[in-house]
Amino acid sequence: MDYRSYISYSIPQSTRAFTSAVIRVNTADIRNGPNDLTVYDVSSDIATATGADLYADFGSGTILGSITGLSTSNATIDITLNADGLAAVNAAQGSTISFGFVSSPTTAASDGVFGATNGSTLRQLILTPTVDAPDPVPTMSEWAMILFGLGLAGGAAVYTQRRRVFA
Repeated sequence: MDYRSYISYSIPQSTRAFTSAVIRVNTADIRNGPNDLTVYDVSSDIATATGADLYADFGSGTILGSITGLSTSNATIDITLNADGLAAVNAAQGSTISFGFVSSPTTAASDGVFGATNGSTLRQLILTPTVDAPDPVPTMSEWAMILFGLGLAGGAAVYTQRRRVFA
C-alpha cells in the first residue's frame, strides 16, 4: 500500500537560477520499514482540487527525486531534487510549487513517512543560487605576456624619444 502526501513552498524571486534544491523533512511512524519515498510534481491546484483526482496527482507525473531504504522514525532526511525538480523550482520563482510524496513500504506493513505529523514537523526546501564567478587571476604565462608587452611598449617609447633627440 502506498501513502501519499504533499508539501507546498513559496519560491522567492531571484535574479539568478538555483543550482540545487534539497527537501529536508522529518519522518514519522516508520515501524516496519524500510520505506521508499518518491517525490512527484503536482499539477493540480491544491487550493481547489479535491478527492481522488488530487490524491492520484500526488503520486503521478514526473519524478523529481527519491530516497530508498528509510527505516528510522523521527529522522531528518534530505531528498536532493533531480534535474526535472530543479527546473520546476526555477520555473516557479516568485510563485508557489507543490510536491507530491509517495511512501512505499517494502513490506506489507502499514507505515507512513508523513503519518501523524503536525505543523511543527520539519519541512524545509533548501535552495542554492548560482554564484557569480570571481574575476580570474592571471596565470604565470599570462603575467609573462603582460610584462613582455609592457617591456616592448617601454622600449618603443625610449626608441622614439632617442630618435627625436638625435634628429
